[in-house]
Order: sequence, then structure tokens, then C-alpha cells
Amino acid sequence: MKIYLSTAITRGRREYVDAVSRIRDALKDAGVEVLNERVTDPNFPTPQTDRAQTMRELSGWLEEADALIAEATISSTGVGCELTSVQMQGKPVLLLYDAQFGFRISDWVTLSPDKNVKACPYRDQTEIERVVKEFVGKLSGAKS
Repeated sequence: MKIYLSTAITRGRREYVDAVSRIRDALKDAGVEVLNERVTDPNFPTPQTDRAQTMRELSGWLEEADALIAEATISSTGVGCELTSVQMQGKPVLLLYDAQFGFRISDWVTLSPDKNVKACPYRDQTEIERVVKEFVGKLSGAKS
């Protein structure tokens, strides 16, 4: 199984990189191949990053992925585009967001009418791991 990992990465908003790393670790523990793992690097993208090449890679990974999981606390046009791409393919999506975030979470995250999109608040890193593993377990069961 391959899951695309998404999060806000531009404008210096990387305060949720630990949560994204926890998502990655939970996926790997479950035997999942993580696509776009580089978003767990707090220094990505660097000034030397070839953005055109990155977009080509992302496009391929979004096609290849069986599902998408995003840390979606911070509003992000990029996450929204990745989400839309996967939705248009009818693939499952898990959107995780910080339950204690001080601002309103986007309605696109919390109120999506798409039956393939599940939004879930988390309160700590342990809860992230539990929710991710449940999501993967349901996907594995659906593929059987």
C-alpha cells in the first residue's frame, strides 16, 4: 500500500513537522510505503529545490497513491490541490488537525461532504498514531 503524505510547507509555517513525522512513523510501522516523505524534513524545500521537478514528482505520486493523509491544521493551497487531485480519483483521504489550534480550522477540512474524506482532530502524538493505524487498517480490509 502507498500513501501520499501532505502538509503545509511554504511561508515558514512548519510548526507541525513533529506531527507529520509521527504520521510517517505510524505509516511505516504499519508497513505502508510513504510517498512524499520529504515533507517531514523541517528544511524542505531548500532554496536549491527544483520546484518544477518537485511538481512532476508530486503529480506522479498522487496518481500512484492508494490514499492521502494530511496534517491539515494550517490552511494551505498546496494541501488543497493535492486533496482535490486525490478526491477526483475517488481515493480515500484522512485529514488530521490539532484539536487545540487557536484559530478556526478550514471548513474544507472539518465539513467535507465527500464520503471518502475523513477529518479527525488529535490532542497528542499518541492519538495521531492510533488514528493513522485505524485508517490504514480499514484500507487494508477494503482491499482484501
